[in-house]
Amino acid sequence: MNDVARLAGVSPATVARVLYEPEKVAPARRKKVEAALAETGYRPNVVARGLRTSRSWKIGLIIVDGRLNPYFVNLSQAIRQEAMSQGYTVLTFQYGSAAEPVTDAVAQLIQNRVDAVIFSYALRPEDIAPLLEANIPVVQVEQEAIADTDVVICDPLKGIHAAMAHLVELGHRRIAFMGGDPASYNRPRVHGTTMEEERLEAFRASVRALGADPDPALEVLGRYFSVTGEDPASEGRAMMHRILAMENRPTAILASSDMLAAGILQALSAEDLKVPRDFSLIGYDDSIASLLAPPLSSIGRPLDEIAKAAIDCAIAAIVDTPHRPARRVLTQPCDKGCRRHRHAAEFHRASGEGGPLTASP
Repeated sequence: MNDVARLAGVSPATVARVLYEPEKVAPARRKKVEAALAETGYRPNVVARGLRTSRSWKIGLIIVDGRLNPYFVNLSQAIRQEAMSQGYTVLTFQYGSAAEPVTDAVAQLIQNRVDAVIFSYALRPEDIAPLLEANIPVVQVEQEAIADTDVVICDPLKGIHAAMAHLVELGHRRIAFMGGDPASYNRPRVHGTTMEEERLEAFRASVRALGADPDPALEVLGRYFSVTGEDPASEGRAMMHRILAMENRPTAILASSDMLAAGILQALSAEDLKVPRDFSLIGYDDSIASLLAPPLSSIGRPLDEIAKAAIDCAIAAIVDTPHRPARRVLTQPCDKGCRRHRHAAEFHRASGEGGPLTASP
């Protein structure tokens, strides 16, 4: 650090401030120090920094297994990158349907003296309680299991409405919603509702606003993936078979995850049915939509914004004493997601009033 200070023409204390509290250093002086850091290749000693600041500079992340839904791989990477940019290392633990891995992860994070923990999602209030008892701040992402922590929520209304409007614009009126069943998950209703209920209500609100068919049979609900965690697309296939058994089938489907959409495509392929020839299909998360055949439209979520909000909340809780938890609600960037692979859902109405829906060339 002394070498860096001599090269930049500043004191070692200024170098330390640039490393640990850059916002407190004037831009011109900070630039000089950053140039000297780059030239010397200096990296701070993490252990020494932890001793000096009484922090571990580690944040725990407990997240759904990315093999069950690739969206969580992308979210995990976004959180790691944001944490790294702010000087933190992320210790990541993944879990499936069982609660035991979460209990073990919480215990290990406490033993590793992490400065904060981010959940996406917390399964039970009792998973968070030991962290709060150890005075470790918690940030919950997208689903709340307990009150009085920082929360980052994605409001699904705008994204779902844009996707539905797109389908209605293409001529669809009988549109099915395939998503998580609130009764299957029985999540805590900390603020009166759950993620599954919010997505379902966003679909219903769009149906009302856009004049689509309000038939309750078009709400096809289940689990996002099987309880065993094997064959993640199996739930989408099973729900699609329920749709295919309907006497009055929908002409379009909005799936509340890309993995469900993948299962839909598999079930259709087995029956020699295709998108867009026989159904329009829009996914959710924009995680694997471009990799499917055909590539699908999908409702994107603002991963970078979610990651930044989660890390900002965590650091604020670490630094501010006492800390007042915040609830940040983000909006989905529907223009990016819903129309990215628009050709996959293109339909037009054949000539004649009320004619059948057919695939566009």
